[in-house]
Amino acid sequence: MTYFVSPPSRFAGRLRLSFAVICLVFAPVDVIDLLGNIGSFHLTPFLLLSMLYVLLFAFEQVTKRALGLSPPSHRLFDSTSVVVAFFILLIWTSVLFLSTDTQNLAVNRAIYTTWLILFARLFVAREQLFLPVIIAWALRIFIICDAISVVIQMIIDLNGWPLPGVVFGLETSGAKYFFKPSGLVLDANRSSVTLILFMGLAFLTKVYLKDGKGLGRGYYVLGIILSLITISRTGIISLAIFGTIVFIQSRRKLKVLGVSLMAMIILGGMSLLYLTLTKSLSAFVEQAQLALYSSEARQGSTSIHFHLLANGIGEFFGNAKIFLLGAGWGTEYEFTKDFFADSKYGNFHCEYVSIAVQTGIAGLACVLFLIAKPLLLGLEWKPLTFIILWSCIFYQYHGDPFWWIVLMVMSTSLASRLRHHRILISASSWSNQMAPP
Repeated sequence: MTYFVSPPSRFAGRLRLSFAVICLVFAPVDVIDLLGNIGSFHLTPFLLLSMLYVLLFAFEQVTKRALGLSPPSHRLFDSTSVVVAFFILLIWTSVLFLSTDTQNLAVNRAIYTTWLILFARLFVAREQLFLPVIIAWALRIFIICDAISVVIQMIIDLNGWPLPGVVFGLETSGAKYFFKPSGLVLDANRSSVTLILFMGLAFLTKVYLKDGKGLGRGYYVLGIILSLITISRTGIISLAIFGTIVFIQSRRKLKVLGVSLMAMIILGGMSLLYLTLTKSLSAFVEQAQLALYSSEARQGSTSIHFHLLANGIGEFFGNAKIFLLGAGWGTEYEFTKDFFADSKYGNFHCEYVSIAVQTGIAGLACVLFLIAKPLLLGLEWKPLTFIILWSCIFYQYHGDPFWWIVLMVMSTSLASRLRHHRILISASSWSNQMAPP
């Protein structure tokens, strides 16, 4: 018999899960700088929340040991932990012995990356029994807040109002040729992929929720819209992969296909009618072309991307030391400074090339293992592997806390873990509901 439970009703349990939800909501958010954007270091809310989370975890462990209680097993030690530990060792070895860090950035970047990885591993291991409900609630809050931030960006773009430094990332002055609202995430490309991965996690975990009820359709629709308006080409293809996943896993494929086509026809028809009546159809087509391909900004960006890829691949395969050991973590700006005026922010814009050049073939193998583990072992997350494999070609994500959390979630066999505990979680109630065995 399966147990039907929801998060603990006791205050401490509810507080812990609420805090976990807040941490996950803020993991992708980087438009907020609590220091007011006064220096080169951006103090995001997630950094403070993650530190507090680890402190509370340590306090919990010490308290339980002092009271003679046995702390629960968090399954911290498995193949993922071994690969993570080895990858962190590679990062620090490269910093200490290989790095040619002319701007003294390597150590700080190594500390930051190490913190993100360790926190993601601890967070997922500690909260894995309630990950479905945490993901569902976090995505609800994130989509609503992201939609509000997009509206704010639109208002700012129309009126040119100044913003305080603490929310500097909501400014859209960088959009020279067309408006690209990215919401709670600075980069439009990463914003789009974040929303898609978030929705993918929620979709794949809904089967573990009581009665299989997860997010309402409205949240998915709003999330798709927020992803599309970023005008990210990587995001559009990622969204197509996500749509394919939903279609394949749906029990009513014809209904899903029919509803999707009907929605596209209605929305497309209404948009076409509006543009025709307002005599702005030609202007819209011109702007769409600028946004998707033919603008000077798009062409320049595409050209730079391919040059960065070619240069990075050339460095990796053309230098035996870089191929075997890497050039040192946090120093890729040395290889990209010809493309970026401020070289310390320069990077390859490709996760694979960036990891390979900085940590060598062994580091690349570690990251590829973490990405492909669900596919290799047949875990329930394997459909999302294709989204990550695609999106990492034209962007790098290892500085994003949410990306590491997604990788750690995908490396966990949630199905076997929940079956072992005979647990099915309720996302709609915070009170205990346990059925008799």
